[in-house]
Amino acid sequence: MRNIYHIAICAVVALFFAPNLATAVPTANQTCQKMISDGRGGGLSQNDCLCTYRVADAVLDEDVKSLLFDSWYNGTNNMRAIERLPKQGRVRKQLRTMQRSLKVNCE
Repeated sequence: MRNIYHIAICAVVALFFAPNLATAVPTANQTCQKMISDGRGGGLSQNDCLCTYRVADAVLDEDVKSLLFDSWYNGTNNMRAIERLPKQGRVRKQLRTMQRSLKVNCE
């Protein structure tokens, strides 16, 4: 009987943690390194990329941020997905805020 409980607990733990391990989000450093090494950095240095990443992380909502960082890491063109997000005024405002924050914090 004790083994059944042990197996059940292990199964529950696996259900909660295994999907997170498989879909681990790359770090800022990993994202910038990959984007630059794949030739998609547009001449950004690692430090400039990390500054931009930090600003985006601070300014953007999760939905916009996840599409942006996926684009940086995988090279996926997510512009259509960004254009389909609800409340486009919110998205445009965040992107303008990000642009202003980049000028203040990363130049």
